[in-house]
Amino acid sequence: MADPYELAGVFARAFGDAEFALKRSGRLRPTKDHAEADWDAFAGDLGPDFFAAVVAKGIAKTLIGEPPRRLMNDLVWAPEIPEPFTSVHELIVQGVCRVRNSYLHGEKFRGGPDGQWERDVTLIREAHAVLDEAIAWRVQAQA
Repeated sequence: MADPYELAGVFARAFGDAEFALKRSGRLRPTKDHAEADWDAFAGDLGPDFFAAVVAKGIAKTLIGEPPRRLMNDLVWAPEIPEPFTSVHELIVQGVCRVRNSYLHGEKFRGGPDGQWERDVTLIREAHAVLDEAIAWRVQAQA
């Protein structure tokens, strides 16, 4: 297996670059008084055709079919069995962004059930592939 920290670091840098570009292109959360990238708006920019394209390419089977859960205040991951994603918003915000957040906030590569490290690597690879595809999709749409 490739070094998961190296894979995650490359993904985190790409995510940071995308976040910088979103802010500089005016995609800012309107309800904040500080600059914060508006991933909801970005997902809306991509549209439902993007979700269909990702599904058709098969680049995010685990991310879509067995999405990452969210760590709650009681330190329990919820929901116990997440529903597969059905929209571009879920894919970007609850998928790509959540994988990035879980890694940067220390929740990836901590052990857990058998196969969890492999799942973490898969989620990071797929989130990175979706992020790259999303950036290329937006560039093509603006050309």
